[in-house]
Amino acid sequence: MANHDRVSERYYGEINSEESHEATRTRVHWMCREATGKRILDVGCSQGITSILLAREGFRVTGIDLEEESIRYAQGELAKESRPVRSNVNFRMLDITQWKVKTTFDTVLLGEVLEHFAHPETLLIQIHRLLQEEGTLIVTVPYGYHPFYDHKQTFYAGNLAMCLMPYFEVLKLEVHHKYLCCVARKRRKTQLHMSPTLNQLTEWMELDHVHFAEVEQQHLRVMKQRKKALDSAVEQVKRLRFQDNGAGNVEA
Repeated sequence: MANHDRVSERYYGEINSEESHEATRTRVHWMCREATGKRILDVGCSQGITSILLAREGFRVTGIDLEEESIRYAQGELAKESRPVRSNVNFRMLDITQWKVKTTFDTVLLGEVLEHFAHPETLLIQIHRLLQEEGTLIVTVPYGYHPFYDHKQTFYAGNLAMCLMPYFEVLKLEVHHKYLCCVARKRRKTQLHMSPTLNQLTEWMELDHVHFAEVEQQHLRVMKQRKKALDSAVEQVKRLRFQDNGAGNVEA
């Protein structure tokens, strides 16, 4: 079953809520700002919005995705752009883990991709190979539990950093709209048995402490709003029943 990620439509406010529009734009713009060099690989490019935005700024972007429908949509969006932008982007449908290309890239984008892998190292080893020396990896994943059938991982600051650590040096770790946003740099050699420092562990724990509390508070607000709406609906049903009973008594 396909994931049917509709990121471009959310970015332009065509589907879902205003909150999701803002979250999507914030995340996409953050990724664009963190890109370095000129050659970009957008893994899991979906409908192509991030690739196209970077191409407008002169980056040379290869966008890849497993879903034919997403690539077809991305190509349709690219066709609306000017010739210079079109020449900067190449959208392809392929499996990143099986790609044998010898080209290397200055930046690799993994926007909401890593959580779909039961074995993330399969992907990260390939990304490490495709990056230039000291190249940049930009990762975004849902922060904490997001109910979706194909999410095989739940990430918090600590376990995301530990997942990346053997292959990449984590430079930046932030949370925006319930998404973990990470910038990392390619290690010259993989270090499979590397352990974090005490300072790193403390930093990750503090990040989780702050943002997990925010998530809990948000959930409480939502629960209160739903309870209020439910209570209002119950009262309305009671009033309707009372009116029906009253009408029945009059007729009798």
